[in-house]
Amino acid sequence: MGDLRGFASVVVAAIGLALLAGCAVRPAALPDVTATAPTSAAATPTSGPTTDAGGDAPPQYSLNERHHERGDVAAGSQASLDAARAQVDRDLAELQRPVAQDAVEGVLDDAGAPDPWIVTYPADGTVVFEAQVATAGCLVGRVPPAGRAEVHTAGWVADGGCHALDGH
Repeated sequence: MGDLRGFASVVVAAIGLALLAGCAVRPAALPDVTATAPTSAAATPTSGPTTDAGGDAPPQYSLNERHHERGDVAAGSQASLDAARAQVDRDLAELQRPVAQDAVEGVLDDAGAPDPWIVTYPADGTVVFEAQVATAGCLVGRVPPAGRAEVHTAGWVADGGCHALDGH
């Protein structure tokens, strides 16, 4: 009976180690960050250890903000994104000043951007937004309490979507 308990303990321990070892294996579907790291001076650390320990070691800290980077708008999408920008720009110009956030949301919704990231800054009432227009790209803009709104077309943020302003 003692041999059976000893054997069972060894089997349970082996299964436990196998499961723990499986947690340490990188799945094939995840990209290798070091293979896609930019070679610009901005990605090179300016202080701290210079050896690459992998993962999130000090040499990779500069890569943590790459999700803010925007890509280019695809050539086939630029025309529809420009049309949406023109509509938003025109409709924002027609709004009574100061512009309320819900009015800006309505303008974006009418232009095909129904789920924007949008905020009104309490200090001066400026409405700032980033909005996805279908699969074309992003509209990024600001509507000051007085004066003309600024609306620009932009590509996707590196980690997907349009929102990059506050460091999501």
